[in-house]
Amino acid sequence: MANYFEQVLLNAKKQGKVKSATASPASLHGEPLKAQVDGLIALLNQRRLKEVVQQATAMATEFPNAAVLFNILGAAYMGLRNLDGAIASFSRAVQLKPGFAPAHNNLGVALKDKGRLAEAVASFSKTVQLKPDFAEAYNNLGIALKNDGRLKEAIASFGKALQLKPGYAEAHSSLGTALQAHGRLDDAIASYDKALQIKPDIAEAHNNRGVALNYLGRFDDAIASFGNALRVKADYFDAHNNMGLAIQGQGRMQEAIGSFSKALQIKPDYAEAHNNLGVSLHSLGLLDEAIASFGKALAIRPNYPEAHSNLCGLYEKQNSLEELEGTLEEATRLCGEDHLEILFRLAQLASRKNQQEAAAGYLNRIQVEKIQPSLKASYFSLLGKSYDKLGRSDEAFTAFVNQNDLTLASAEAKKFSCDGYLTSIQMRKDDWATDVRPKWVRSVAAAGQISPTFMVGFPRSGTTLLDTILRSHPGISVVEEKPMAGAMSKAFDQGHTIENFNGLSEAGALDLRAVYFNELKKHLDGDGGGKLVVDKYPLNIVHVGLIHRVFPDAKFILALRHPCDCVLSCFMQTFKLNEAMINFLSLEQSAELYAAVMELWFAYRQKLNLDFHVLKYEDLVQDLEGTCKPLIRFLGLEWDDNLHNYQKTASERGSINTPSYSQIVQPLYKQASGRWINYRKQMEPVKPVLQPWIEAFGY
Repeated sequence: MANYFEQVLLNAKKQGKVKSATASPASLHGEPLKAQVDGLIALLNQRRLKEVVQQATAMATEFPNAAVLFNILGAAYMGLRNLDGAIASFSRAVQLKPGFAPAHNNLGVALKDKGRLAEAVASFSKTVQLKPDFAEAYNNLGIALKNDGRLKEAIASFGKALQLKPGYAEAHSSLGTALQAHGRLDDAIASYDKALQIKPDIAEAHNNRGVALNYLGRFDDAIASFGNALRVKADYFDAHNNMGLAIQGQGRMQEAIGSFSKALQIKPDYAEAHNNLGVSLHSLGLLDEAIASFGKALAIRPNYPEAHSNLCGLYEKQNSLEELEGTLEEATRLCGEDHLEILFRLAQLASRKNQQEAAAGYLNRIQVEKIQPSLKASYFSLLGKSYDKLGRSDEAFTAFVNQNDLTLASAEAKKFSCDGYLTSIQMRKDDWATDVRPKWVRSVAAAGQISPTFMVGFPRSGTTLLDTILRSHPGISVVEEKPMAGAMSKAFDQGHTIENFNGLSEAGALDLRAVYFNELKKHLDGDGGGKLVVDKYPLNIVHVGLIHRVFPDAKFILALRHPCDCVLSCFMQTFKLNEAMINFLSLEQSAELYAAVMELWFAYRQKLNLDFHVLKYEDLVQDLEGTCKPLIRFLGLEWDDNLHNYQKTASERGSINTPSYSQIVQPLYKQASGRWINYRKQMEPVKPVLQPWIEAFGY
């Protein structure tokens, strides 16, 4: 790194004054040694490093015992990144002059850069023994100790450097890196801040400060730090990459791709940036591009566990189990199977093959405290599901509690209120419980616009399975969890009260229909081919009043599942967080939300003439055809035997953006019916909240 070369150069300059005892009075070109050394240092200052090497090498034949020459020669080799040459030159200098502290320090720098950390520590230790007030050597010793994983010793060494030189900005910055590696992120940020107060143009301190902020989920502050690093050093590829990670953390994947691409323009062989680019591409559904990016990362660094893991994650999410297994075989061959992420993916594959004992075995080999925060919740989720399938319910529930506690403590969770969504549903129910009656007339549909059918219910009620079965019908197009109703609600921009709906004009209702269909066009393949559109979004159940006001002829499919199974399953899943999903991190909050949603549904039913069909998950998994035939008739369509081929439909879908993606490619999965019975003890506190709905729905 450039700052090390600067330090080596400084140490070389300090030895410019040559004592007569060091060299003979003879000269190479008729000049004394001191004058020639001064000339070499001038060339070093001008970065004319090859000339320094040529001249110093020639001079060394004339003055073989002049330690200063070998120190300068080593400095030139350092600038040229010839570490072997630098190590040989500095070693010669300290052999000639064992008390030559700057040369010992420079040798330590070269050894550290070469990765020979134990030898580097020994060189720096010798330096400070010879020169106890050498703050720069204590800083370098700290860096070598940190790189060797000896964090407590490193922190002490940086502390000694700062005791000797309180205004030493680089040592404050170095201390920050050791504190950060030790997990003391707030202390690390404070150290970076001190460094930058003294010397605002340390790009590395800005970058490392951003990394710590990223880790804390403070993405806005992290982005500001990376921006500062790039203002100091525009071609700082690490900062571009880290900027992409912060933007990725905010969910702005397209912008993140821009940052990773900038890093790769500067450093095309930057494996981490290729890997991170693949993660963003995967999130955008650009699967071929993501696979190519992970492939580039692995071509550069074949034993890169994170890139292997991310490629495995893509294949697992796509239900491409053969590709997952092949990728894992390659990953274990190149990386071994003891890496945390590889073990996690081996557990995933074992779980998908229903080898739950093996899955739990892999997971139990992982040291949980060493897992990246982004993977910890997924680790506990998979552990819980494995224990659940093994009938180890108490251990499973503990794992799900850990999963949700981790998620609740995350920076992402802090963006959302645990009570806001629940309170809004309860208030809407109260609004619909008044004596006010709907007075609107039937809206006139635009030419050719057929009202969609809305699949509603509560999450984890089997809607993804039903979605896949229905889309196997040649006359049905299912749109999965897209924000058409949400766009209407935003455009309406008023409370969803009967009074407000009564006040909505016919033109206003038609405008809202247009909002819905304009959003729908973004998510339909082509024009839908004249198929019946099923809008599958379970929590659109809370928008039924608005939907009926705008589409009075719309049909609704109400998907039901035993309330206890439904709520327990929500608690066991890892959802992408939003104002609704945050409620599922608590079993009690999940039950309260279930009750509020169903109370609102019954309030809508009492006031509106809804055309709806009830379908129970338990019936569906017992008798697909007997359960779906009445539904198909309700939709005005003819039965089609292709509905039995839903597994083929699921396999051909590619990305399935719900937690059920791995289940619907299996034969009808009956084990989830009545699962809550295994958790009677844990469900006992919420059973009174759910009991009225158990009875109301005939369970």
